Amino acid sequence: MPTARPTPLAVMLDLAKRLAEEYDTVPLAQVSRSVKAAADAARLFGEDATTALPTIERIAREDLAVLAEAASTAVTA
Repeated sequence: MPTARPTPLAVMLDLAKRLAEEYDTVPLAQVSRSVKAAADAARLFGEDATTALPTIERIAREDLAVLAEAASTAVTA
């Protein structure tokens, strides 16, 4: 029996969950916004979420790394 392909929503939710665990200093709402913005950027170039997942993850990670750095700087300042 063939395995069902994950829906784009399931793929994005899984990515957001993984990134929220990794960037635990960034508020969950901001992680969600970063993933959504990255997916929107991929869609601008005609890519769907499942095939563009590496690009979406890279864009979201870059955004979250900046936010995490800002959060750690704010805590130490």
